Amino acid sequence: MKKQSLLTAAVAAACFVGSAHATNWFQLQGTEPNGIAAPFRLFGFIQPTYEDTGGTAVNGLGPLPNGHPNPYNGAVPKFNEVAPQNTSMSSFNMLRARIAVRGTVLPISNKIDYFIMAEFGNNNYTYSNGSYTPRLTDASVTFNEIPGMRVRVGLFKTPGPEEVLQGIADSDYINFTNVTGQLIQDQFVTGLAYAPSSSTQGVGPGGYLVNSAPIDAGRDQGVQLFDWFNNGPWQFAYAAMIGNGAPLYANAQTNSASYYGRLQESYIFNHSKGPHQAGVTAWVWGHLGHQTLDVGATEPNPNTATGQPSTVPSGGFTQQNYTFKRYGLGAQYRSGFMTPGALRVTGELMRGTGWIIAPAGFAGPVGGPTCGSATNNSSGLCTETLYPGANNAAVGGYVETGVFVTKHWDLEARYDQYDRMTNNPGLERVFKTTTLGVQYYISPMARITFNYAINRIDIPHLSAVGPAAAQSNATAVASAKDNTIALQTTLLF
Repeated sequence: MKKQSLLTAAVAAACFVGSAHATNWFQLQGTEPNGIAAPFRLFGFIQPTYEDTGGTAVNGLGPLPNGHPNPYNGAVPKFNEVAPQNTSMSSFNMLRARIAVRGTVLPISNKIDYFIMAEFGNNNYTYSNGSYTPRLTDASVTFNEIPGMRVRVGLFKTPGPEEVLQGIADSDYINFTNVTGQLIQDQFVTGLAYAPSSSTQGVGPGGYLVNSAPIDAGRDQGVQLFDWFNNGPWQFAYAAMIGNGAPLYANAQTNSASYYGRLQESYIFNHSKGPHQAGVTAWVWGHLGHQTLDVGATEPNPNTATGQPSTVPSGGFTQQNYTFKRYGLGAQYRSGFMTPGALRVTGELMRGTGWIIAPAGFAGPVGGPTCGSATNNSSGLCTETLYPGANNAAVGGYVETGVFVTKHWDLEARYDQYDRMTNNPGLERVFKTTTLGVQYYISPMARITFNYAINRIDIPHLSAVGPAAAQSNATAVASAKDNTIALQTTLLF
């Protein structure tokens, strides 16, 4: 509680001061300039990236609860390998490569806009379980006929937290914060969900082993009503959306819709515009979703050397419906862009209940099959741990600041924290990262970014984890978390 209070106070202080990107993303991403928009405009960006995640292996793990030797001794945990393949501690990667078209459907109407974008980069949106597939990120049409209520339909970003809603090419950091990566960017699950025995699986009460699918990248299919209203330097904006709960590449895991909303108020400096608009903005947002799982009525018998299920149950499944909530608040300030002394400060606090996913600790045992193979999936070694109950909770947030020391050099620092499973002392983990960065802007359309991330995983209630052997194993895994470095070039066209 003390750590959460300190984080809340830090975010609140940053929110009072303000933060980066005081921007109306609904306007920039969903509409075209009134009266001057072209019927067709091609654009995009690439982000070649190098990352080194340390590669420290975990040693000294005790045997499994069922007495079998622990297959992960000497294995490198997934968080010390470069995503999304998780096969190397360092790698060059075309993290993002997006191409898009947007415009107004002239000569039909100058009040109907469209936006289409595809992702060809190698990331958690296009890669999952050993398979790479380029995907559409956006495909939407916006109708601007109704005063005070624009209507956007299709696939697009949901009205959520600033870190996700902002244009990714304008993000000042290479990697997302822990809370966004684990809690906010929804990760779908595939296959059957097992009700594992904690004595053999190492999964706490209420947890299920599931195979993961790609993240949603903050997107959904649906209908959004939105608009903004100016009163001198003040601007109020709103967005309300109803969606399927799944983007185009994944079937919705429920027949119930997902609901999203965001309200924001801005004070804009000097009539500035665009993605680096100067001003102060505060916002609140929320997301109410539903997911469905086929849960086994009986547990499979763990009789393999790894303690994983050896067979899939042949029936006895019941369908369970789960509700989850995500919500948050934040504020932002920017005094300028690419001018000496230009300052930004950001703060955002996010919370979630229900449907908490704990990423898999390892991609597979030493000498075992690679993550994504049929053998590995059937043995459960490449699974995530899902806690779907409404009583599960997590909270996180970040504060960050940056300043242009010259026109081209931008120095920055960010602290983020994610407290997962706060309702269960034995399962609770706290992820803390301090990121120090520098950016060199060649121009507004090209920059080089360097980040050094100091990472830590805390176990706040070690005695609640279990017997001494379980505590020792948990500590060994958590303490193996390495610091990371990343270098990225962003080129927009």
